[in-house]
Amino acid sequence: MTPTANPPQSLDFQCQCGAIQATVHESAPPTGRRLVCHCNDCQAFAHYLSQEKLMLDDHAGTHVYHMDSSKFEIAKGRDQLACVTVTGGPLLRWYCATCKTPIANTLSSTRFVFLSLILSGFDRGKTDALLGQSVEHVAIASGAGDPGKVKTANMPGMLWNLLVRTIKARFNPELKKSPLFDDDTGKPLAVPIKLEKAERLAIDEKADIYREVLAEAQ
Repeated sequence: MTPTANPPQSLDFQCQCGAIQATVHESAPPTGRRLVCHCNDCQAFAHYLSQEKLMLDDHAGTHVYHMDSSKFEIAKGRDQLACVTVTGGPLLRWYCATCKTPIANTLSSTRFVFLSLILSGFDRGKTDALLGQSVEHVAIASGAGDPGKVKTANMPGMLWNLLVRTIKARFNPELKKSPLFDDDTGKPLAVPIKLEKAERLAIDEKADIYREVLAEAQ
């Protein structure tokens, strides 16, 4: 008898105000990658939203899940989406325009089937059950305090995973679909906000102070 594949599993998301509701559809075992990013830009995003206590862990890391964008479905509230680029570059950071709950990071084009789901908006127990508890860390030098002996991610491996996803999407257009982009035009559903230099500097000052507070508490 031929064994059957494990059925897809789901993980529900709702922003703090309830305006946006979404679901992650993932296979078992999961095909994505759990990471904790301590980079300055992820910290800047948290402070931009004034959600640092929600988004950042004790070492100023943001817990994310790298996955195919087509596995993320928004059932309600696409008109409430907002996004910002904290560097002026191609990485868009998505959130609810009303309550500022973070959602995900993407590149600015659906040519790259990449979605970095921000896990702080999900139930921790259900997240661990579906996605596993193994995590890798990146940019730990930018974090707060000493994270100890953690497993660090292999950057060439991360880039390779992105390349593989992009190649697969060329042969399967369904993989290019993203609830954060218009299916016909491929443009983001929200006009990206670009921070002025003075805004970013002010945010970085807040991040510096917050890292000091975290470090002192350890």
